[in-house]
Amino acid sequence: MDFICLKGAKDICLAVGENPKNMHLLVRVHGLPAWKRGIKGTWRALPEDLRAWMREQRDRHLERPPLAPGPDCVEH
Repeated sequence: MDFICLKGAKDICLAVGENPKNMHLLVRVHGLPAWKRGIKGTWRALPEDLRAWMREQRDRHLERPPLAPGPDCVEH
């Protein structure tokens, strides 16, 4: 059975490869799509939101400057 919602900082962070101790930082600073119901509620996150967040993180950190033309390239 697929999970509809992940519950708890430990499970959410395990899913995205992060440390649960950094949960507040991940949500506030890095935009991790998780929420609590009330101040003392349990962290919750939707798997599809976490997948999208991971893709955004990947794309942001994989940005590379354009490669310089190599010796085999002919510029016109």
